[in-house]
Amino acid sequence: MLKDHSTLKALYALAPDLRRASDRALTLYMPVRFEGYDSRHYELEFGHMLRRYRDRLDDEEREILEREMPRLRLHLEIVRPAGCPAMAGFADEPAGVLELVKLPVETEARLEVGPLLLAPIERMLEQSPPALIAVVDKEQAKLFAAVLGDVYPIERLKGHDIKHHKAGGSSALSNQRKADNRTKANLERVVETIEKHMQSGTFKRLFVAGPEEARAELEHLLPPPLKRMLAGRLSASLDSARLQHQLREQLRPGTKG
Repeated sequence: MLKDHSTLKALYALAPDLRRASDRALTLYMPVRFEGYDSRHYELEFGHMLRRYRDRLDDEEREILEREMPRLRLHLEIVRPAGCPAMAGFADEPAGVLELVKLPVETEARLEVGPLLLAPIERMLEQSPPALIAVVDKEQAKLFAAVLGDVYPIERLKGHDIKHHKAGGSSALSNQRKADNRTKANLERVVETIEKHMQSGTFKRLFVAGPEEARAELEHLLPPPLKRMLAGRLSASLDSARLQHQLREQLRPGTKG
């Protein structure tokens, strides 16, 4: 069974089946074709790895290799990875494990039979700790996980509607107070949800995004432990059709939100 290293919690959240893997599994690391998916390219890569490693294994390990390699190859045909420098594959049919994980940095081709080889991913997670991203406005929020160079949606929150009234005088002040109270209640719920996710130990950093007023109010409401984990602000809006892409691009090494 896998050791529950805290650094790997984000990986297990991304691919929970990995927890079930035995010590008779196949691990594969390999570069992803930069120009895009091409099945012929990967046929050659898999063939090369089989020839390179088969003679290094004993009879039992070769049996595992012959069982699991076709499963990974078929899964690769479905996932068709692109837009990342490398990937890791994990397969253990008796345990129900079959995963391909995109990686944010280049890695040499490598194959291992036995317990899952997770040390390379653990180092990547240490160098770029997993982050929680909260994109908010006054009425709703979306939460994303940023893990191993990619961004995944994890939760959507819908709060009270904030109505805008045109009345003047005391009615305008009363209506504004009601709107402010509803905004605060909506964002307090977002803070509670953020706190729940951050307390799980999966995420080491927090990013926030959204219109200035809502984002600033959210930051104001964060308790001190969460404020200390705040790693930056990103430029994004909930109504963007390319929201995940925008978040992913801003979190790439060398870019600023």
